[in-house]
Amino acid sequence: MPDNRGQRHPNVRSADSAVVKAVEHQAALERQAQQRQEQARLARNQAMPQRMPRPANVTRPTYQRPAQAMPQRQGQPVNMRQQMPQQRPVQAMPQRQPQPAYQRPAQPVNARQQVPSSQNQAVLRRDAQPYAQPVMQPVPQRLQIPQQPRPVNQAMPVLHTSTQQLNTRMPVPHRPAQSPNANMPVVRSVPQTIAMPRHVSNPGEERRELESLMEEEQYDELQEDGIVEADSEFEEFDDDEEEEVVEKKHRRSRERKQRKHRYLPYLIVLLLEILIAGAAVWAITVFNEDTDLIVTQNTIEAGSSADLSMFLTGNARFPEYVSCNLDFSTVNYVLPQTIRFTIRMYGVNFPCVLEIVDTTPPTAEAVPHEMFSIDAIPPVEECVKNVYDLNDVTVKWKEVPDISGGGNIIAKASVTDSSGNETIVDVPFQVTKDSIAPVIEGTKDIEAFVGDSIRYRTDVTVTDDLDPNPTLDIDTSGVNLNEAGTYDVVYRAKDFSGNTTEVTIKLTLTKKPKTYVDPSTVETEAKKVLNKITKSGMSDMEKALQITWWVRYNINYVAKADNSSWTRAAYDGLVKRQGNCYNFAMTAKALFDAAGIENMIITREPFIYHGHYWNYINIDGEWYHCDSTPRKKYNSYFFMYTTKELKNFWHNGWNGYNFKEEKYPKSATKSVQNKINYGAHKLK
Repeated sequence: MPDNRGQRHPNVRSADSAVVKAVEHQAALERQAQQRQEQARLARNQAMPQRMPRPANVTRPTYQRPAQAMPQRQGQPVNMRQQMPQQRPVQAMPQRQPQPAYQRPAQPVNARQQVPSSQNQAVLRRDAQPYAQPVMQPVPQRLQIPQQPRPVNQAMPVLHTSTQQLNTRMPVPHRPAQSPNANMPVVRSVPQTIAMPRHVSNPGEERRELESLMEEEQYDELQEDGIVEADSEFEEFDDDEEEEVVEKKHRRSRERKQRKHRYLPYLIVLLLEILIAGAAVWAITVFNEDTDLIVTQNTIEAGSSADLSMFLTGNARFPEYVSCNLDFSTVNYVLPQTIRFTIRMYGVNFPCVLEIVDTTPPTAEAVPHEMFSIDAIPPVEECVKNVYDLNDVTVKWKEVPDISGGGNIIAKASVTDSSGNETIVDVPFQVTKDSIAPVIEGTKDIEAFVGDSIRYRTDVTVTDDLDPNPTLDIDTSGVNLNEAGTYDVVYRAKDFSGNTTEVTIKLTLTKKPKTYVDPSTVETEAKKVLNKITKSGMSDMEKALQITWWVRYNINYVAKADNSSWTRAAYDGLVKRQGNCYNFAMTAKALFDAAGIENMIITREPFIYHGHYWNYINIDGEWYHCDSTPRKKYNSYFFMYTTKELKNFWHNGWNGYNFKEEKYPKSATKSVQNKINYGAHKLK
C-alpha cells in the first residue's frame, strides 16, 4: 500500500455539522431499506433452500472495504479490505438514486445481514489493529457480541463503521438499491478512501507486513468466490464500462492463446514426421539384422533330425512373424533326399534347402561256426548277425569258403547298404573231420508184463563229441509183447559223420498179477487230479511245484504197500491216497507224465536196510531232483534241487541220497531255491 500519509487527498473536504447530520440521516434511511430487503430475502431463502442459478444479467457484488474509524484531523488515506464471507447470496444490482447537491451519496450497506454500527465498530476494532497514534481519543469498551448459529445459506454479516467517525468531506461512493421487484439484488461497492490524521507517524514494518498479509488473504478468498475487486479506488464504473473492460481482458487473453498455439500444429506435424522416420529406420534395422540370421542350406546325416532352429543362427526380435512351410516332424530322415522349403520372416520368403545324406556304412557282427568237413556251407545270412543300417542292406559272400580240408577258416561276408556303403565282416569257421562214434547211456534190461506198452527210450541218452544231435534207432523187431519170454532189443546211434554205435538189452515179459492196473487207468486218474491243482497258462515249473506239493500233503505214508507194478503203486496213491516212498514216487511220475513233463525215477544205491525212490524232472532243459516222500520231523518237501544241493542236505544225522550219477543225465548247477515259496506252494 503506498505511503501517502500526511497529504490531503483532493476529494477530502471539510464540512460543518449540518452536513454530518444529513449524511447520518441518509444512512439511517438506507439502512432501514436494506433491513426490509434482507427480511424479504431471508423469507425467500426459507421457501427456496437451494441456491438459485445467477441470472445472465446479474453480476456478483464487488468487494466492499470496511470504514476505518479515524480522528478529526486529516491524514493519509488508508485502504482496508473487508473480510468477505466464504459464501454470499447473489443479489440484483440496486438502482442509483439522485443525491442532494450539497452531499455525497452514502455508502451502500450489504443486504446480507444488518449489524448495528456499534457492533460493526466493535468488530472492526477486534479484527483490524489500528495504527499507533501519538494522540488518540479514548476507545470505548469492546462490545461482546453473542455468538449465534448462522444459517447454512446465510452469509457472514458485512462490517460497517459508525458515520460519526467518518470525515465529513470523505467521499462515500455507493449505488442505490434497485427496484424491489428484482429477483436477487446485488449490492456493488467500490473501495473507500479514508483520510488519516497528518500528525500520525509512519507505521512500522510489522504493521505494513500485517496489512499486506490481510489484503492477500482477503483477495484470495474473493477469487475463490468469483468476486473481483475493482482496480480503481477513486472512480466509479458503470456496468457497461465493467463489461467492456472484462471483454478487453478476455479478448487479450484469447489473442495471447491464439499467438501461443499458432505454431502448435506445425510442431505436432514435425514431431510426427520425426517419429515416423525414426520408426522406419528402426524397422529397417530390425529387418536387416533378423534376416541375416537365416541359414539357407543345411546338410544332415541320415537318421538324425532337423528343426527350424538349425536355419536360424539366433532369435528374431519378433518370433511371431517368423514361420516355415515345412513340417519337420513329417520328414523321413532315414531316406537320403533333398528337401526345399521357404522361411517367411516379416512378410518376405527366403528359399532354403535341407540335404539328408547317408555316408555311414552298415554295421554287423560275425557268427563263428564249428563245422565238419562233410557239412555244407551255411547261408551267409546265418553267418552275420546284428546287421544295422537306416536303409536296405544286402549281405553276400565276398568269396565262398572251402572247408573240405578242415581247420580254422576265415570267410569274408560283404554287407552293403542302398547308398553303396560297404562293410566287410570276417566270419571264422572251425572245421573238424569226425572219426569218433556217439555214446549211448541209460540203457538197461527191462522187465514188463505181457500186454504192457514198453517205453524203450526212458532214461536213455545219446551223446557225441562233435555231433550235438546224433540219431538213435531202437530195433524191436524180435520182440513179441503178447507172449511171455526174454527178447533182445538193439539201440543204434549215429552221428553226422556216419560213425555208429550199437547197444543190446534184454526185455523180459511175464504174466500180469491179479492186482495189476492198466496204464490208461492210471493216466485217467492222474488227469483228474492234475485238472484240480493246475490252471491253464501255468509254466512247467509252476505245474511241477503243484504236483510235488499235492503228493506230499495228500498221500498218507504207510510202511507196507503193493509194489507189484508201478501202475499199481501210482493207482493206490491217486485213488487210495496211501503208500510208501515207491507209491509217492510213482504217483508223482503219473502226474508228471499227464502234465507232459519229462521225468525219470532215481533209485538209492547202494543201500543197507531200505531202498528209496524219488523223481528226476527236466525243466527248461535242466534236470532237477524232486522228493515228495515225508521225513520224520521234517514237515516239507524237496523241489528242483540240484545234485549238489541234494547231497548236502542232512537231517537227523544222515543224508540218504546216494545214487550212481553216471546212470542219469547231469543235473543243473544253478540253484532256483530263491524262487520257491514252499509255504504257499507258489513261485516268488
